[in-house]
Amino acid sequence: MPGILRSPKHKKFKYKLKGPSVIILILLGMIFYSFGGQMVKMYNVQHEITNIQEQMNQLKVNNDTLKKQLEQLNSEAYIEREAREKLGLVKPGEKIILEARTGEKGSTIPAAAKNPKQIEVH
Repeated sequence: MPGILRSPKHKKFKYKLKGPSVIILILLGMIFYSFGGQMVKMYNVQHEITNIQEQMNQLKVNNDTLKKQLEQLNSEAYIEREAREKLGLVKPGEKIILEARTGEKGSTIPAAAKNPKQIEVH
């Protein structure tokens, strides 16, 4: 039909891969795959380094706290207070004043202070 306009036929572009082109594409694919894998590994290692640094910082803070606590526990004032409160020890010449509690069973005298030479009742 001569009066009808026909759309021009589009030629499809066909390209066939031959020997050297296939080898080059395979090599490029391997290079990109290897490079991508290395990038993923590098990212994971960097992330792990960051996590370890954060843990180190937290452990340093904990270490400092424990050092301060150790210094406090080794101080003479702390040791003396614990000896007085938990063991009922007194310095020579000091007097123990005990609070009398009614209705309770047993003695309110600390176990370490039951030596009659150390106790004065007022």
